[in-house]
Amino acid sequence: MRNTALRTVSTTAMVIAAAAAMLGTAAPGASAATGDPYFCNATFRDFNSSNAQHIPTYADFPYSYGIYSTECKLRKGDHGSGVEALQRSLKRCYKQNIAVDGSFGPATFTALKNAQKKLGLTADGVYGYNTGRAVKWPYFGPGGVLFACH
Repeated sequence: MRNTALRTVSTTAMVIAAAAAMLGTAAPGASAATGDPYFCNATFRDFNSSNAQHIPTYADFPYSYGIYSTECKLRKGDHGSGVEALQRSLKRCYKQNIAVDGSFGPATFTALKNAQKKLGLTADGVYGYNTGRAVKWPYFGPGGVLFACH
């Protein structure tokens, strides 16, 4: 009887811990939790040569391995290659004077708000679904030369 009760308590504790980990997303304005599946923890490289000059070009987009999608989130306090891709877009396509260092700090927050205003979006400084659909991305040609923003 005692072993059954201990097993039940132990199993219940594991279920609660697993549920908390699955629901553990960051509050608005806070850094994304490690287990947040929507956090842009990587980049997706898109190759394109369908331009008029048929020059092979590429762009990097924020990407989440948690949901296997570019429909992910970035906010102040986040770090990584997804932030770098966003910073590259803000710097190259929106002429924001920020460092491309992979750290979503106050300068990236302000730069993103400026771009969101230009795009007619709610300027909340959070990169999410609507911002991801509207932002222009820098496409680079051979040798890493900026080709175009689209």
